[in-house]
Amino acid sequence: MIKKFLEFLHGKKPFFFLALYFSDVVIFGLSMLISYFCFNTFLYSEAYHNYDFYMRLSLFAFLVLVVNYSAFGLYDEKRNLFDETQFMCILYSIIITYGIILALFFLFRVEGLFLQVTFGFLIGTLATIFARGMLYSLIYFFRERGYDTKRIYFFGKNNEELIDRIKENSTLGYKFLGSTSKMEELKKHLHTVDVVFVTEEHIHDDMMRLIIENSQITWKIIPSAFNLIMDKVNFDEFKDYPVINIPSSTINKSYLQIKRLLDMIVSAISLLMLSPLFIIIIFFIKLTMPGPIFYKHERIGKNMKPFMLYKFRTMVVGADKKKKELENEVEGLFKMKRDPRVTSLGHILRRTCVDELPQLINIFKGDMSIVGPRPHLREELGFYKSWRSLRFQVKPGLTGMWQVSGRHELNFDKAVMYDIYYIKHMSIVLDISIIFKTIPSIIFSRGRY
Repeated sequence: MIKKFLEFLHGKKPFFFLALYFSDVVIFGLSMLISYFCFNTFLYSEAYHNYDFYMRLSLFAFLVLVVNYSAFGLYDEKRNLFDETQFMCILYSIIITYGIILALFFLFRVEGLFLQVTFGFLIGTLATIFARGMLYSLIYFFRERGYDTKRIYFFGKNNEELIDRIKENSTLGYKFLGSTSKMEELKKHLHTVDVVFVTEEHIHDDMMRLIIENSQITWKIIPSAFNLIMDKVNFDEFKDYPVINIPSSTINKSYLQIKRLLDMIVSAISLLMLSPLFIIIIFFIKLTMPGPIFYKHERIGKNMKPFMLYKFRTMVVGADKKKKELENEVEGLFKMKRDPRVTSLGHILRRTCVDELPQLINIFKGDMSIVGPRPHLREELGFYKSWRSLRFQVKPGLTGMWQVSGRHELNFDKAVMYDIYYIKHMSIVLDISIIFKTIPSIIFSRGRY
């Protein structure tokens, strides 16, 4: 039985699809049933006798949900199975489905089932995320043991960083076969590979023909750094000559005013709600670590203006003086996976991001924002020359694209590119998206140490 299960896992999309589909059917069905019987057992409702109608409504809601899941690609075969993108797609799908059901309630004047349906959707959301996380963890487990693998090859130059990240993430199920920048060498390996990564600079007529002729292979294009940071583009023409037009852009002042208002409201409410947690953390810091409770350090904010950043202290007393004795692991940013200065309690606070909660004080004061670029040290300013200095146009943030995109796993230039991409595309919608994506990033400690 186990052998057949492992054979299914070995690159079989039908099994993956059926497992997800079955999981969603069971989770959503049970969630709606639990909600109905909870309300009508412990809180009598006139809708108790509307069981048949409720089940038909639930069935319709599930069909709509499956369509939304499919539209957002939640049944597609993916190597990176559960991340912040999947998390957001699940939320979007459920919110859209819930909105359709509410519209039907209003249209047909349905009474007595609103609370049951709403509670069922809430249970279903949490249960779906948990169930998919467990299912993906099982698939990750088998991938690390050699099942469901894809053989990959790289074509182009300067792919070392991506190759290293693929080798470090065995849960992706990629088996690295090699890399080359010569077309003839690539052609020799096409019969043995499943996926080919190609740098954008190498896309030309011969490569396009090779891609078309080898449709059995999955081709992944690695974009240039330029495309990561430039504005949204459109195509223009000058006397029948195609030209990519990058329009001028400025930061919307109305957006910044709304952003500041939301920062003040969210930080004030968060500080009040989290005050019991703050008291508990302060108690344990005092109990386990001699010295101050908070770590205060100068950071560089908007327009190069310095400010004092607050964190819960996670290191031993005098940690800054010992910094020179340690070896840095990230170019341009001082980061270590096993920093000997961090205490046992400090490791827990860092892995859960709880150490950064006092930055809500900085946000309320106006030094920082909920979402924005990473706050940098004064000694890091020497690295911010040329185009990199653009990231100081806005306030630094408690979270940002740098956090949901790998955080400490990013090299210096990649982190700055994400900051500048955010600045050039910032909006309330993007801010909300980043905040939601931060949740699974924290839960799974992605890029955190």
